[in-house]
This record gives sequence, structure tokens and C-alpha cells, in this order.
Amino acid sequence: MKLLYLSWCLVTISAVLLVEEDKWRAAVPLVEEGKWRAAVYEHVLVTASDVGCTETVCTRDQAIELMEANLAVLRDNVEEAARQGADLILLPEDGIHGYGFNRENIVPFLEGVPQSADGSNQCALYSAEDSSEYLSEHYVMIQLSCMAQSNGLYVAACLGSVVGDCDHCGPDHGTDCFYNTLVVFDPEGSLVGVYHKYNLWTSELPIYDIDKLPAAVSVETPFGKLGLSICEDLLWRSPVVDLAERDGIDTLLLPLSWWDMFPHQLAHSNEDAWARGLQINLLAADNHVPQDWNSGSGIFTPAGHAAVYHNISTSSTGKLLVADIDIKPRKSHVNWAEFASNNLDHFEDSEDVFTAIVYDDLYNFVKLNSDENTAKVCSDDGSLCCIAEYSAVFESDVFSLGVFSGSHIKDGSVSGSFYIEMCTIIKCDPEDVWNTCTQDMIMDYDYLTRSNTIFTSLKLAGTFSDSTRVFPEALFDEVTLRPELVLITPDGVLSIREKFELQPLVSLSLFGRRYKDDADMPD
Repeated sequence: MKLLYLSWCLVTISAVLLVEEDKWRAAVPLVEEGKWRAAVYEHVLVTASDVGCTETVCTRDQAIELMEANLAVLRDNVEEAARQGADLILLPEDGIHGYGFNRENIVPFLEGVPQSADGSNQCALYSAEDSSEYLSEHYVMIQLSCMAQSNGLYVAACLGSVVGDCDHCGPDHGTDCFYNTLVVFDPEGSLVGVYHKYNLWTSELPIYDIDKLPAAVSVETPFGKLGLSICEDLLWRSPVVDLAERDGIDTLLLPLSWWDMFPHQLAHSNEDAWARGLQINLLAADNHVPQDWNSGSGIFTPAGHAAVYHNISTSSTGKLLVADIDIKPRKSHVNWAEFASNNLDHFEDSEDVFTAIVYDDLYNFVKLNSDENTAKVCSDDGSLCCIAEYSAVFESDVFSLGVFSGSHIKDGSVSGSFYIEMCTIIKCDPEDVWNTCTQDMIMDYDYLTRSNTIFTSLKLAGTFSDSTRVFPEALFDEVTLRPELVLITPDGVLSIREKFELQPLVSLSLFGRRYKDDADMPD
């Protein structure tokens, strides 16, 4: 009976929307030539644990009831994005079924999805079948297809999918492969994109499977070429860098469920940095779980964000972001090693180098002092040196310049480890390393996100290797992004603009990824 009621609601909503479409479309502001209108939605989840489906194996009807609780909210925001004239909306990873599963209790939440986009239209197929069994089997895919069709826009969303008779998922996982899958539907409701997440987060490894090799999936649209990725994929070469550099995408879609991992892996900060570093547009839709520090969505360009949301206050809610961005993002070339390599000898070796563990990596640091204006610190093997020019008066905050070059294991995911070259300026006191530098273990959110130190000038550069891709991060008081304060020069200097109203700094970093030295792909 519940499925029949939901199917009636689906048909009724679709009919009303089609009748009203011309009315609200007429009032939408026009998009400038050469631009398109993007939307992302940060979602407050109803999770499986909320209804007991992570303690026991629920029925398919119970799973649908939970997923419909999320879909109802997502549907409202798809409709609102359409009213605002969006061409595409991106919804979060896990945004439909939640998380907290194991291999057994996730089963009723999974649906069959084609291995690649086949143009199928589940909304039309369900209308033809008019069967409660068909609706139950394909519930989520039908809802997403009908959302796209009813509202006349592209819809990109994640769901758990299952493929039978797999030959590569291993004896522990049986003959069915379970995937964390991103699907894209066009404005007619047809399936135009399917991507299975490859770089699973460590907690996903017992639940989901991966393909034999990472797939680089792109979708051609009237507003440019879209690349598909999910969450942890951002940190790895494939598929993200391959999509940007080899396949020439214009915009990366990144649904995610990502929390603030200090000091260098906050969702909105990484999203902004990767859009700048890869010179692409990037759409990111996160889940909103303030108690877990889980927030950070936005619409990003190579010049900074067009819209961003990050809020972990207890009274905060989900948020729809809509913004116009260039179809073809404006690109610039940066040689990230040029300035530092050419000027390294002009910087004196800093005394009193100290070490500190930051997010499980052992950094070399030098403290920044009010009576000095330059600093240099190098990795033990000399392969990476970081230099800074600065002017600031330090009161209660203690900032230090840090360097790390090596394999990072904490986010090892599928491959086990990846190689980082990092130059960073963060709050870090040599007199109290554990409580100031080891920020991934600090639970004082005010300390992590607030600052009273204004740098009246600040420049950061590093002697990065030729193969390293660099992603610039700048976080200001309350971990805000302030693109008007950020300047990146072609010779590889990240600096704070001096002619604007300055803001207290939380951190400034050059996050380098040396992909060629990552751990090998699994067999």
C-alpha cells in the first residue's frame, strides 16, 4: 500500500510540475552567454541507524521508507533549483540511504544499475510497467529519473548499486559486487552517466567493491564536459586528474560525505584548492552533520568559489546553492617551483627547527617571529624546501612554517598510501606541540578555526618536484574562504593581497601530490 501511495504521489507531482513549468521558468533571471547555472545541495541526512537498519537487516519496504524520507527533501530542493533556472543539480554521497552499514544490512538498500550509461529512462519505463514490483525493484532510479524529467534539468546523485555474477570482488564478497555509484540523468530523465567509486574510504572497504581499474567517466552536455567522481577520489590521480588533464573536462562533479580533518583536509578548502590547482570548475555536495563536523559544499572555479557553504553550528541546516559559472573555465599556467628554486639561496637557513606530527605525518617546522620577515625549512633529505616572506605581530597565536615530503598512510584507502609534498603555515607552538600542531587529534574547534593574527603581508612557495601537482589552500578566521584576498602568481607564489581589508589567518598551504610515487593499485 505504501508503494502504491508513493507511486500516486510521484505521478501527481510530475503532472503538476509539467503544467507549472512554463510559469516559473518565465520569471528566472537569464544566464549570460558562455555561462551555465549550477546547483548543489548540502543535505541533513536521515540515516539507517535512525530507524534501526544498521542493527538488523531491514526489509526492502522498510529501506524504501527510509530512503523516501531523504528523497522527499532532495526532491523539494531539485524543484527549487529548477525554479531558480539551474541546468544541473548535484546531490550528496550517501544522501539517499545514509551510512553505517555492513555487507549484510546494506543489501535491501541496493538497486541494479547499468554498468555504463545506456540512455534508459526509468521514469518512462515505470509509467509503461505500472507495476508495484517494478517500482520496488527500481525505486531510487525511478525517483531520480522522474525528478530530472519533471523539472527539466540534469540530476546527479549517489546510490548503492549491485551487479550480479561478478568475477573480481573476492571470495569474502561473493558473486555479487556492491558499488558506491554516481548516476546522472538528463532533462528527459534518461541515464547519461554511471560511475562506481574507486578510491573507497577505509570504512567502505568491507562493504563496497571496486572495478578492476579506475574508470574515467565523462558526460557531454550543452554546458560543457562533466567528469564524475566521488569524495575520496579527489585525493588521487585517477579518476580526477586523468579527467582534468587527459580528458579535458570543464567541470568535476564531486558528491561527498566529508568532515573537517584538520589542518589540511576540510571539505570546502580542498574543493577550492583542487579547482584552482586543476584549473577546472568543481561542484561539491556534502552531507550536513554538524555534530560530526561534517559540512562543506560549493560551486568552485579556478579563481575561487562562486558559492560555498560550511557551517557546523548546532542550529545550522542544509542549504541549496545556485550560481552561474563559465562553461569553459578561464585557465592560467603556474610553475609551482620557479620562485622558490630561483630564490632559495636568498633565504637563510632558519635556526631551531623542530618536529611535530600532523595528521600522522612527521613535519619539520620553524617558528615565525614578529621581529623577522623570512623563514625557510627543508625536509630531512633536502628534496623539498619551503620559504615564506611575512609581516605580522603575533600575540596569543603561534604560527610556524612546516614541510613534509613522503608517503601519507592515514588516508590510504584502496592503494594503501599516497605521496605528499606539503608547505604549510599553521598555528603550531614548539613549546606545546601536542596541543597546537597535532591538529587532527585536537577537539577544541575554536582553536582550530579561529585566529587573531593578521598578516599584513605573506608569501609562501616551495621547491616542488617537476611531477608534483600543487593545490593552494588559504583559510581565514572561522575557516572561511576569501578569494579576494588570495593571489597566485605564475612563478608559484601563494600570497595574501595587501590592498584589501585583511582578515586573521588560520592557515596557508601548498598541498602537493606526487602521484608517481603513490602506492601501487591493488591486484
